[in-house]
Amino acid sequence: MRKKIMVNNIIFLCILYLFVASGFALIYLVVDSLNLGFIKDHYSSLLHQQQFVDKVTRSFYFSITTLFSVGYGDMTPFGLSKGIAIFESLIGYVLPYVMVLNYILYNPKFFRKHLNK
Repeated sequence: MRKKIMVNNIIFLCILYLFVASGFALIYLVVDSLNLGFIKDHYSSLLHQQQFVDKVTRSFYFSITTLFSVGYGDMTPFGLSKGIAIFESLIGYVLPYVMVLNYILYNPKFFRKHLNK
């Protein structure tokens, strides 16, 4: 029973991260299409960066690396995308703590059992 709950929690966490990253990727695409900010890839040509498929994959890749606080440095946000990236990285820092606190608050018996050992 406990193993099933653990697997469900891991699946939920993966889906949550995927949903948040996809949402921010969509925001980056909208900001880019409104010419309010863009994400520059330092290792591809300017012509390649103008293609829609590249914008989608670049937005999703940048969103994942920002959310997980990896930040390889191969892409840089400009304009409004900088503020969005800051907000996304804050969510990436806070989300694991929220998940742990949520688990502790809604499962105090499990926490007390392991604390007394």
